[in-house]
Amino acid sequence: MRGLDNMVTNSKYEIQMNKLLEDEKNIFYFCNLVREKVINDVQECKQIIDLVINFCEEHELDESKAWMYYYLAWYYSDKSLYNKALDLFNDAKDIFEKHDNKMGLAYAYNGLSSTYCQGGHYELSNELGLRGITIAKELKEENILITMLINTSITNIYSGSYEAAKEILDYVEVNYDYKKLGIANEVIYKKAKAEVELNIGDISKALEYIEKAIELDKTNGENICTPEVYKLLGMIHVKQGEKQKAEDEFKYSCKVANVCQSVYDYCETLIEFSKLKFNLGEDSQAIKYLDEVIKNSTELKLNRLLKSASILLYEYYKEKSKHEQALSSLELYMKADNEIHNYNNMKLIAKLNIDHGEKEMKLYKLLHDKTELLSSIGEKIISNLDIDNMVISINDEINKLMKSEFFGITVYDAEKNEVVLRTVSDGKLEIREPVNMENNTSFAVYCIKNKKTIVLDNIVKEYKKYVKIISLKDRGIKYPMSGIYIPLIINDEVIGVMAVQSLKEKAYDSNDVNALKVIGNYAAIALKNAMEYKKMEQIAIYDSLTGFLTKREIIREGNNVRTEFSKTRKSFCILMLDLDDFKNINDKYGHVVGDNVMKMVTQTISRLIRSSDYIGRYGGDEFLLVCPNITKKNALKMAERIRKAIGSTEYAIDEYTAVKTTVSIGLYEFTKDDLSFMEGVNFADLTLYRVKNKSKNKIMCFNHV
Repeated sequence: MRGLDNMVTNSKYEIQMNKLLEDEKNIFYFCNLVREKVINDVQECKQIIDLVINFCEEHELDESKAWMYYYLAWYYSDKSLYNKALDLFNDAKDIFEKHDNKMGLAYAYNGLSSTYCQGGHYELSNELGLRGITIAKELKEENILITMLINTSITNIYSGSYEAAKEILDYVEVNYDYKKLGIANEVIYKKAKAEVELNIGDISKALEYIEKAIELDKTNGENICTPEVYKLLGMIHVKQGEKQKAEDEFKYSCKVANVCQSVYDYCETLIEFSKLKFNLGEDSQAIKYLDEVIKNSTELKLNRLLKSASILLYEYYKEKSKHEQALSSLELYMKADNEIHNYNNMKLIAKLNIDHGEKEMKLYKLLHDKTELLSSIGEKIISNLDIDNMVISINDEINKLMKSEFFGITVYDAEKNEVVLRTVSDGKLEIREPVNMENNTSFAVYCIKNKKTIVLDNIVKEYKKYVKIISLKDRGIKYPMSGIYIPLIINDEVIGVMAVQSLKEKAYDSNDVNALKVIGNYAAIALKNAMEYKKMEQIAIYDSLTGFLTKREIIREGNNVRTEFSKTRKSFCILMLDLDDFKNINDKYGHVVGDNVMKMVTQTISRLIRSSDYIGRYGGDEFLLVCPNITKKNALKMAERIRKAIGSTEYAIDEYTAVKTTVSIGLYEFTKDDLSFMEGVNFADLTLYRVKNKSKNKIMCFNHV
């Protein structure tokens, strides 16, 4: 029955509540009752919890109240109100600690671990989970131990540590009977197994696990677990290429999430749904979904989801060269990431009393006092997508906090196994020659290899701890005497080093080191994004296989040529090239060989076109060549050279085998001012189509008649 008022509920549970006055262990009647009700009757569950809390407060039943706080926290967690949930889990933990209630403490750590995981605080989540697991093992409380092990596996899934998650889940399956915890927990276990298989295992096994989870979940009707399992089923269908099925599952997941009032699950599904929509070319719908996620996530401070949604928008806008929107999305991502990693975490840790002495707490207070300034600095740093400008900006901001005669950022290139140092002195940027990672005279190289911060009070006396030899001449006069080197780390990957140096001995203290580490977090994110941005720019402009322009870029260049034509009236030609029956090479020898042959073919083409021409990969084995300031007669000569060269070349695929291919070409001479560039492309494409249908390995010019 739904919608019971407190008076009716009070009468219904009066006998059981009075038993609490005799022995607080009778609270487990209500704990079990709440666990049953929460599946299908959340409203009554909440009313029971409120009723028991009021009774406990009236009669000063602290431990019983703590248990109800614990379940009330889960109620708020399921509603995506994580701050309320954290406060209640913490209150429960404090009460359990006060009364040395170890079992209650294990449960409280379970709740805290799960909630911090949802917020993206994975390290803290794992630390709390480990504390709870240790207590559960000590008490031999198998139920909470199994629950916490499964939740720890989920934290590893969220953080992308799928191998670790798999090990934990396999351990649970071998050593414990997880099914005895009830259907809801069995559903969670199967879902976790499915997600691991989806990401690093067998897609068919993933489907098998999720179908079992759905079968179990149906016995409880639509409940808080339902949106997650159907979202995952949709993700599996996406990977299988069954896009319509995926869309149906995502829609159902969203529907149930709304019924259950779970904003978090609703937004998680919308993120996956948006990826599918982008894949289907329905960009506007994908953006609409992500905007909704950002709106909800901002209101409820769901920073993990805010990061996921904003980075998807950033990548989309970046690919479309909508730089203003891309930057706005990137800044939103940075803000969410900073909120996860900033020193608010320290306040949370302090509240949890996790191994901090008085000295450390003073440091946290000092850092907290600097948070506003550091946050301001961080916002300026992350707004830079150009590495050189970013280095100058960081130097300017660091000088607001500490004295630095020398500042530098070393960028690590893992592929080349070398580092490049950018230094700023007297406001001027200098880019040094690359240094190989085998160099034993570089503090930065040591820092990268060991992932350790270096603090040098006196370089002359201390350098031998880190490098074999350095120049000691003019130390303290022209060259630094002390310094700090901070490794810039993203997801356990070192991408560079940030260093400040001074002519003075002992110029920096521990406060400077810690402030610099905070800035280093911003710098690492900014550097990573600047590197990714540069890489994405290259990808957006050049096709990775052929080295030709991408379709988007060749069209952009073609439009520029068309604009120039309007001014000069000098004709230009558009050639559409298609390799004949190239699919046969792929089918016979495989796509790896096919890709290598295509690379060689494009090298042939590159040798025969002019430096002023533009060529792009228009589709699989189709290329678009735009030739400015050329007549049809001369363009035909060039096309014929290309056709003959490709047709007469044997492309070696190994020591004993070579393949041949031919090319068909459709040519359109642009002479009319009333046509757009794309209309010219369509004429060239239509001409190519006629060639392919006739005989192939030919050239044909478009005829307006």
